Amino acid sequence: MNQYVRNFRRFLYREYIPLTKGIIVLSLVLFLGHHLLSLFRINLFSLFRFQTLRWWWRPWTLLTYPLVNWGLGDLFALLWLWFIGGSLERTWGGQTYGLFLGLATGVTSLALAFVSWVFGRNIPVTGLWLPLTGLTWVWAKLYPDRELLFWGLIPIQAQWLAWIHAGLIFFNYLGYNLLFALAAVSSIAVAYLFTGHGPFARGFRYWAWTHNYPGKGWAEKLKNQWRRRRFKVIK
Repeated sequence: MNQYVRNFRRFLYREYIPLTKGIIVLSLVLFLGHHLLSLFRINLFSLFRFQTLRWWWRPWTLLTYPLVNWGLGDLFALLWLWFIGGSLERTWGGQTYGLFLGLATGVTSLALAFVSWVFGRNIPVTGLWLPLTGLTWVWAKLYPDRELLFWGLIPIQAQWLAWIHAGLIFFNYLGYNLLFALAAVSSIAVAYLFTGHGPFARGFRYWAWTHNYPGKGWAEKLKNQWRRRRFKVIK
């Protein structure tokens, strides 16, 4: 058993993108598990799908909805995550990359939940495409002149690809109303925290260091501070 665990860890860290690979693996496991359990009429996706008006029933779905991928378009989303997510994770490191993904996912779900509360309308949200909007935007900000082949045929620069991605998401949710469309692309706002003069533009470690945030060994530091205060009280 330990050998399988070591092999799996080696697979995750082989290309220095453990978070990206972990998300893809979890998505595929959830996909297979859902279809196996559906034979027994158990809907596994319902435990991870985000319901914008009833999210407090399952609050973890604020962050788990990107794992619910079930169509061909979602397969392309996983491939896109592998490409740009892996690139950003190698550039930023796991801490900054994980912080960005968490904020992009959470900000989008909270924005959609707020708009749903205003209009009293529930929308089931699944898939990677929403947080990938912010991820694509920040990747394009860091590498604006990088050129890709759109649909494998048309050469296009990263900065224009980010606009196309955001536009598709925006118009997809515009069918509900304008506020839903704006909430769907709200992860773009998170991108500006990690680029330009944003607080995390130089990485989470740099931000932590400049703000005297306890980094490595923070638990030991807190323990030592508590001991010193305790000794002062005894004296």
